Formats: sequence, structure tokens, C-alpha cells
Amino acid sequence: MPNTRLNITLPTPIVDDIKALYGQRGLSQFLEEAAREKLEELKKKAHKGLIEGYQSTAEETKEVLKKFESAVTEKRDV
Repeated sequence: MPNTRLNITLPTPIVDDIKALYGQRGLSQFLEEAAREKLEELKKKAHKGLIEGYQSTAEETKEVLKKFESAVTEKRDV
């Protein structure tokens, strides 16, 4: 996978803590892992919201489809 070089600004204490845990060269690795985890969390929330939205309108959708089916069936029987 290709990489993109970034120039970012973070508070010094955060950078110092990351370097203490990951070493001087581990900053990029840490930020990549953190970004992946955060993106996964956001995607799960978005998908959960979509599913809940579909579920909340499921009964209404069924009723509309029943009415549509009845209308189509009545016209066909004429």
C-alpha cells in the first residue's frame, strides 16, 4: 500500500508519551494504528445507525408495500 507523508502538529506531551512507549521511530506506527482503530469505530457507528434507521421504518415499509400490492392486484383482476 502506498504511503503519504504528512506534516502534523501534536501537543508535545502526547508525542513524548508515544515515543516513550513506541520509541523514536514508532510514532508513525502508533498514529497509523490509532487512525485505523478510530476509523473502524466510526464505520461501525455509521453502519449501526443505518441498520437502526432501516429497522425503525420496516413496519411502515411493509404496510406501504401491502397497499401497493393490493392496488396492483386489483387493477390486474379488472
